[in-house]
Amino acid sequence: MDSRGRNVVVCDKGTGFVKCGYASSTFLAHVFPALVGRPIIRSTSKVGNIEIKALMRNLT
Repeated sequence: MDSRGRNVVVCDKGTGFVKCGYASSTFLAHVFPALVGRPIIRSTSKVGNIEIKALMRNLT
């Protein structure tokens, strides 16, 4: 809590997940996938004769 008694929310936008919770809590309240960003796999790959393509594109 801050000096006025309000709960402080902390958000951590990581590479793969966004994690949110209260600063006074030991455990996270919410964890969900980060949907904006660059794909981790940056080269083309194939499984059999099927080419694997990235689902996200570079947004910059």
